[in-house]
Amino acid sequence: MKINNWPIPKPSRFPLAFYRYGSHQPEIKRTKENLSQTTSQLYKFNSIRDDYQVPKYPVVLCHGFSGFDSLVSLPAVKLFHKAKIKEASAKEMAQEADTRIEFFEYWHGIRKELLVRGCQVLVAKVPPFATIETRSKILNEFIKQKISKRFPNAEQPVKVNLIAHSMGGLDCRYLISAYEQENFEVVSLTTVSTPHRGSYAADRMIQLIPTNIIDNFLPSLKELTLESCARLNRHITDDPNVKYFSYGASFTPSIFNFFYPTWKMVYPKEGPNDGLVSIKSAKWGEDLGSLENVDHLDLINWMNISKRFKIAIGTGTFNPVALYLDIADNLAKKGL
Repeated sequence: MKINNWPIPKPSRFPLAFYRYGSHQPEIKRTKENLSQTTSQLYKFNSIRDDYQVPKYPVVLCHGFSGFDSLVSLPAVKLFHKAKIKEASAKEMAQEADTRIEFFEYWHGIRKELLVRGCQVLVAKVPPFATIETRSKILNEFIKQKISKRFPNAEQPVKVNLIAHSMGGLDCRYLISAYEQENFEVVSLTTVSTPHRGSYAADRMIQLIPTNIIDNFLPSLKELTLESCARLNRHITDDPNVKYFSYGASFTPSIFNFFYPTWKMVYPKEGPNDGLVSIKSAKWGEDLGSLENVDHLDLINWMNISKRFKIAIGTGTFNPVALYLDIADNLAKKGL
């Protein structure tokens, strides 16, 4: 069976319990140029090097749709509902986000490794399912508060590098374009599998989920459709003083894979994707490359046991921590 000449993988002989979001990669014909790039990217991020440089300015990690800085206690649930978001100011929500109990990191192991290497790191917290406008407004206020605490004696706005996964990249672009940054200045934005041109998975989910649920609990879903992102891109312009970089990813899932349904939605319309975001949609600014056989959650180090074991014994083809260390290294080499 094929979708637009793309082979649908046969069921694996492994039981369903073996997978969380593992993958099966069929043989695909590639040009020498593409094969060379793929081999280079896999080699570049298969292990952690010793020679990464440290960015001059602090790094702010910005989470995506349904994301968080860490898994939190039940009081955080009140941030999820649209009505609660409207009642609270951006300042109040940013303050509350900074006082919750932390259990499990969104940026699993990534923040820690950046800190060990000497990077100054801030981890942003915004309401998971709010609109881009709301999320970016709270993100702006959150960074402002963090900078005030971290650099109380700064006489000039503190320059920062934003690194965003998934929808977080849209929040950051909106922030840069629409809001005044009082005590900080964004000098770069690096997006990792951000749906800059939307995701057809969002279009399909809009058709499948009742409207009242979307309006009250998932307002951000409407903004991730192809049409909505095209409209956003017409109104939110890039700042010429900010450097924009991007990474994409793709893989081919088994039918047992967590992302198989959404991958199947996206591929016919947009081509190769990581289960949610296509390579085409992820490109923005300077394209730093696309990773193969990597899914949307692999990119933030949420990997299954099999992949973690391969990394541990040195046979893995992708180590997400190496990706973010390389992003930091890229910023450092550009004087940022």
